Amino acid sequence: MKRNVWKRIEALVDPGSFTHFDLGRATGFVTGSGIINGREVYVSAVDHLDLPDSPFDGLQHHFELLQRALDRPRPVVMILDIMAHQHLGKSPFPQDAAKLLAHRKGIGHWYSLHARLSGLVPQVCVVCARLGASMTFPVALCDCAVMLEDAGMSIGRPDVVEDMLGHPVDYLSLGSPEMHARISGSVDVVVKDEQAAMAWVRHYLDHFPSRAGARLPEHPPVPALEDATSIDALLPKGASVPFAIHPILDRLLDRDSFLEIKKEYAAECVTGLARIEGRSFGLVASNSKIHSGILLPDTCLKMSRFITLCDHFSLPLVFLADIPGFMVGTGAEQAGIIRHGAELFKAIGRATSRKLSITLRRNYTAGVYAMAGPGMGAEEFLALPGAVISIYGKNVAAKLGNRSNHRKDQINRRAMEETAADPGKLLEAGLLDEIIQADEIRGRIASFLSQPQRQG
Repeated sequence: MKRNVWKRIEALVDPGSFTHFDLGRATGFVTGSGIINGREVYVSAVDHLDLPDSPFDGLQHHFELLQRALDRPRPVVMILDIMAHQHLGKSPFPQDAAKLLAHRKGIGHWYSLHARLSGLVPQVCVVCARLGASMTFPVALCDCAVMLEDAGMSIGRPDVVEDMLGHPVDYLSLGSPEMHARISGSVDVVVKDEQAAMAWVRHYLDHFPSRAGARLPEHPPVPALEDATSIDALLPKGASVPFAIHPILDRLLDRDSFLEIKKEYAAECVTGLARIEGRSFGLVASNSKIHSGILLPDTCLKMSRFITLCDHFSLPLVFLADIPGFMVGTGAEQAGIIRHGAELFKAIGRATSRKLSITLRRNYTAGVYAMAGPGMGAEEFLALPGAVISIYGKNVAAKLGNRSNHRKDQINRRAMEETAADPGKLLEAGLLDEIIQADEIRGRIASFLSQPQRQG
């Protein structure tokens, strides 16, 4: 059941902590500040029952909140719903259309404010209804978007799309939460109800500082869900045998600390916020259970955005690699795999957050660099004893090797395979920092996180 705006805010902030800005104005928004787990945040929420005299004038109230966040930086939580004037009918022609479009304090100003806040403060959006047109872009302009399972968003409503394109469309494929979570990647998580949405936002903000350059929050150390000594048994001995990464994470991360970002989207790579020994960091982990963990264009987009987010707020980054490299072939090339891969390298190379790279089982071709390997700024490049780090996997090398009987090619191939089969040879050559045991991973990450963070 849809709550009124006050119940939503009560579920978000600590009890009794909300201070309402400009009480008494009928603007269609409720704005103010509240406390979440002891830290101040700004909140702007659409009041779907409050009909403003003018949509344009109502938006100015919301803009004042965003400007306040620029002037006195604090995290921003935006709760979006269908605005009251939109309940009056489904006309595609809004009131004040010219001002909303072309005024310097119109819709473009809304987008600009979010862009200017990006990287300065954490921004989270909660989508509580089916949004359309100009209200969709602010969702994606925030760092993180939470959507209720009965909500959605699309630039054009189904009836408008049908009129413009001449064929019917269904909302499931046009703007449903399932579509955005799995296909477009425009939302980070879909939740059952408003209570779950607000709880998710509280958990999310617990991993971030109040603004760029501030200290990361720390929490009491908590043991992992499972014992780390069983990690080795979960790793298949064959390099091409897929395995799920989540049971590994249960044995590494503080219990109940992991918040996965874009879980349903490009699931061959897991990204999320986690803690070890109470310290937060950004996790990037291959998931070979999906598409063998290979990098696709969408995978690169997901990783790039997450790495940049963590870097904005100086969250350390930990990479757990089990990766065959980048997808090849006509489809991948036409989808821009080179361009998206380059953007991923740019995100990693530019990131000044501290980075740690650990190869769990295999790390092939340019996938080495996509997981912050040598040359990409990681403080340490570590591997488990059975890890294979190579230009090609064994099967691919065999196929390519059959194409040439040239003596030099065969010598190069054998040298590559011999080195790949034993990470100790990489260690001897100074190409690997250390070989560690599987049950040491949690401790090594904890040691990495205990060192001073970069200050903005």
